[in-house]
Amino acid sequence: MAFRILNNYEADLGLTYLSFNKRKLSQVEQQLSTGLRIVRAADDATDMFVADNMKHTYVGIQRGTLNAQYGLSAARIVDDALGKIYDLLVKIKDKVVEAANAHTKDERKQAQQQINEYVRNIAQILNQTEFDGKKILKGDAFEVHYGSHKDQYLIFNGTGVGTAGALNISAKAGSTVTKESVISFGSTTIKGYDDSLGKYEVNIGTSGVKILVATTKYADIQSSLANIEKLIAAFDKIRGYFAGVENKLQNIIEYNQILVDNMKEAESQVRNVDYASAFAEFQRLNVVTQANVAAIAQ
Repeated sequence: MAFRILNNYEADLGLTYLSFNKRKLSQVEQQLSTGLRIVRAADDATDMFVADNMKHTYVGIQRGTLNAQYGLSAARIVDDALGKIYDLLVKIKDKVVEAANAHTKDERKQAQQQINEYVRNIAQILNQTEFDGKKILKGDAFEVHYGSHKDQYLIFNGTGVGTAGALNISAKAGSTVTKESVISFGSTTIKGYDDSLGKYEVNIGTSGVKILVATTKYADIQSSLANIEKLIAAFDKIRGYFAGVENKLQNIIEYNQILVDNMKEAESQVRNVDYASAFAEFQRLNVVTQANVAAIAQ
C-alpha cells in the first residue's frame, strides 16, 4: 500500500464504507427487532402508502362488520316480534271463526273480549320492540353503515339517514266487549335503501282493518274474517322484508370477514420483513463491517 503524509485515500475510503455498512446494519437490526420491512417512511415511501391505505381500510371494515352485526341483531329482534304477533293473529282468526258459528250475542261477546285481549298483547309488543332506542315497528328508520368508505350503508324501514321510517303499526283494542279492535299501518309500503340497490320498497297491500264479532250482523263477522286474513298476509310480507334484511346483513358480515383476512395478508406482504433474508443480510453485513474495520486498522 502506498504511503501518504497529507492524506490517506485508502483509509478515508475505508471509513466512508464503514459508515455505509454501519447504517445498513442498523437498518437491518431495526427490521429484525420490529418485524417490519418499512420502519419509517424513508425505507420505502411508496410501499408504506400502499400498506397504510390497506390498514385503515380493513380497520374500517372491521368496525363496519360490528355495525352489521348490530343491524342483524335488530332485524332478528323485529322478526321475533313479528313472529309472536303472527301467532296472536292466528288466535284471533280462531276466535273470529268460532264467533261466526255462535248463535247468541253473548257467545260473540265472549269471543270479542278474547280478541280484544289479543290485540292489547299485539299493541304491547309493538310498543316494546326496540333496539338501541329505535322502535322500528313504530316508524323509526334503522341505519347500518357496514363498510369502510362513504355510502356503504343500508337502511331498513326508511329511505335516508335520519328520515322517518315508512312502516308504523298500531293496534288498539275495543274499549268494551261490544266495540271493535283496530290494527292499522301508517303506510301500506315498507321502504329501504342500500348503496347497491338504491331505494326499494315492499307493498303490504293493506292500510288498516277492524275486527268486530260482538254483533248481530253476520256480515260484520264475515268482514272481520276477511280482515284478519288480510292482516296475516300483510305480516307475512313484513316478515319476508325483514328476512331479506337479515340475509343481506349476514352476507355482508361474511364477505367483510373475507375482505379483512385478505387485506391483512396483503398488508403483511408489503409491510412485514422476511426474517430469513433479513437475518442473512444481517450476518453478511456483520462480516463485511468486521472486515472493513480490520482493513482500516491496517
